[in-house]
Amino acid sequence: MRKDVFICHAGEDKTPVIRPLACCLEDRGISYWLDEAEISLGESITEKVNEGLKISDFVVVVLSRAFMSKHWPKRELWSVLNLEAKSGKVILLPILVGTQSEVDGLVNEFPLLNDKLFLLWNGDANRVANAIQTTVYKSRGTQQPKAVDMHSCGHCQTPFQHGVHVCLGCQGRIIYGLTAQEKLNTRQGTAAVLFLIVWLSMVQLPLYTMSWFGFQFPMMWGLGFWSVPLGAILIFSGAFFAEFQNTKKKAHLIRTLR
Repeated sequence: MRKDVFICHAGEDKTPVIRPLACCLEDRGISYWLDEAEISLGESITEKVNEGLKISDFVVVVLSRAFMSKHWPKRELWSVLNLEAKSGKVILLPILVGTQSEVDGLVNEFPLLNDKLFLLWNGDANRVANAIQTTVYKSRGTQQPKAVDMHSCGHCQTPFQHGVHVCLGCQGRIIYGLTAQEKLNTRQGTAAVLFLIVWLSMVQLPLYTMSWFGFQFPMMWGLGFWSVPLGAILIFSGAFFAEFQNTKKKAHLIRTLR
């Protein structure tokens, strides 16, 4: 049975990079060959890897500092580069993991990668899976389905679809935008500031100006019949307006709370 991609990586990258990426690929219907799922106890690693490379249309190589220190993943990479040079087809899909200096070192170590468009891993498995999905569907000549809107848990990096409210990895509560308590804090903070401003302008400011400048403020600025309700309306409307603006500004926030 053929696979869409063969995932070549170092063991150190399996938890932070490979497993979240594999979950996102599976959600998109992209089949993949991964050693921990394909090689059973006692089987020949060389034979199974060769078989995996033969039946895979693309090879996703996750290049990192750990990858550079391992002989076996590097042998897989060299074999894929050789196969790609012979066939003239695009087979290798590189993903680079690390700081900018580490990425520069990886590119210098494998000069044949200089002419390839590669992806930098920033922890967003959804973004990388979307790019791989685009390449796979383009090679098939079929229309790409609508991309699944996926996110990664901030605590355990488990991927989840937009709209899910409980993380399956750490059982944390997924919050979209601001929580009810954060909205309440915005209202209370804004109301306190506005109350201080209204109090100073209605009570303290008229007394201060009349004492020093002799200027008579209109009655609405004192504690009059119209000033108190007007001040209350300003405080409450300002508090709810600040809540609305803050909620709109931070609607993109997606967090996992435990």
